[in-house]
Amino acid sequence: MEQSQQQTLQNLGFEIANKAIENAQLRAQLSALQVENEQLKSRIDELSKEGVNND
Repeated sequence: MEQSQQQTLQNLGFEIANKAIENAQLRAQLSALQVENEQLKSRIDELSKEGVNND
């Protein structure tokens, strides 16, 4: 295989690896936001129930 083709393949490999890392980071962020979202929903439910009880 000629040198430039090998370099191109190596660069593509690095690009794929970087995208995989970025993807993993975004999945972790999404997961953390989903947890936070569920906690906020629970808190809203609690406050709504308290509001009903205070009426």
